[in-house]
Amino acid sequence: MTLSIREATTADADDVVALWHRAAGPTAILGDVTSVRRLLEFDGASLILAVKDGEMVGTIVAGWDGWRGNLYRLAVISERRAEGIGRRLVAEAESFLASHGCPRVTAIVHLELGDAAPFWVKVGYEHDTEVGRFVRYLS
Repeated sequence: MTLSIREATTADADDVVALWHRAAGPTAILGDVTSVRRLLEFDGASLILAVKDGEMVGTIVAGWDGWRGNLYRLAVISERRAEGIGRRLVAEAESFLASHGCPRVTAIVHLELGDAAPFWVKVGYEHDTEVGRFVRYLS
C-alpha cells in the first residue's frame, strides 16, 4: 500500500468535495466544487492531497497571506485514521508555508470533533485559549 502526497489540481475538485462529505463530522461546514477551484487558482494557497493506492484519503489546505500561515480542512477518511496520514499532510503543508517565508502557522480546528484538538497537540501545536474566532458570511 503506497501513500503519496501531492498538490491538488482542478481535476480533483469533485473528489475533494466528496472526501470532505465522507470525512466530515455532524457539524462540519462543507465546501463546494466552485470554491475548491477558486482556491486552486490562488497563488497563496495549496490544497494538498493524500492518495493511497489510487484513492484520495485525506486533504489539508495551507494558506499564506504574507503575514501568517493558516492550515485548515485537514480531513482523513475514518477508515484511514491513525495511519500517520494527517501527520504527513501537516508536514507537507508546513513545508509549503516555510518555502514561502512563513514564520508562524495557525491551525483552524473544529473543536467539537473529539479527536481534532488532541491530534493538533500531538503534532506540536498549542491551543491558544486567549484568541477567539469571529465569522461573518458575505454570501
